[in-house]
Amino acid sequence: MGRLRTTSTEQAGKGNGWVPPPLPKAPVLPPPRRRRRPALLALAVAMVVLGALGAAYLATSLGQTSPVIAIAREVPWGQTITAADLVEARIPVDAALEPIPLAQRDQVIGLVAATTLTRGSLLTRDALTDQRFPAPGQQLVGVGVSPVQLPTTALRPGDDVLLVPLVAGSAPTAGVTGASQVVEATVVETGSPGTDGLRVVDVLVDSADGPDVAARAAAGLIAVVVVAGE
Repeated sequence: MGRLRTTSTEQAGKGNGWVPPPLPKAPVLPPPRRRRRPALLALAVAMVVLGALGAAYLATSLGQTSPVIAIAREVPWGQTITAADLVEARIPVDAALEPIPLAQRDQVIGLVAATTLTRGSLLTRDALTDQRFPAPGQQLVGVGVSPVQLPTTALRPGDDVLLVPLVAGSAPTAGVTGASQVVEATVVETGSPGTDGLRVVDVLVDSADGPDVAARAAAGLIAVVVVAGE
């Protein structure tokens, strides 16, 4: 009563060795075909070629340099250019830069600095002039001043100053003769202090003021005041 009954199919299979047929295999699908796009392939090749050409052009451009004139040492405004002031520099060709070519070096020597030229800077045409000092209508005067008649801040070539006349026999800080006699001047060069403690400052003044400035400077009756330049 407790035994399970087998079906007639199972009994028949066990009896005559019948084996169920294998299940059919799933069909093998061919791999998807890649669609070739000639236009995209040509574009990729063109980009690679253009990139290579651009890199080659950039390398060639950076490798091209031009010899130009540079400043070997500081040249104050108004000073004559000498061979020792110049040095060769090589820079990449750039249309935005207009330095003087090295081949024109001999033409530069003997010209005057139109502004203070700093060491290592490239020399350009607008930094030079053929006008010698003093210019027509001006006179160059050396003014000897004591430390109390001159600012502690160093004067530089091109600085605009006022030459204030002092009253003879008065202290340098008192007794000026009047604002109407103050003379406008431009500093050309400042010398080192002498053994007497005086420092000579070369200034450009109008020709009409030159003799009076020279006379007062010889008597030590001038104080120098720096003013704002243009």
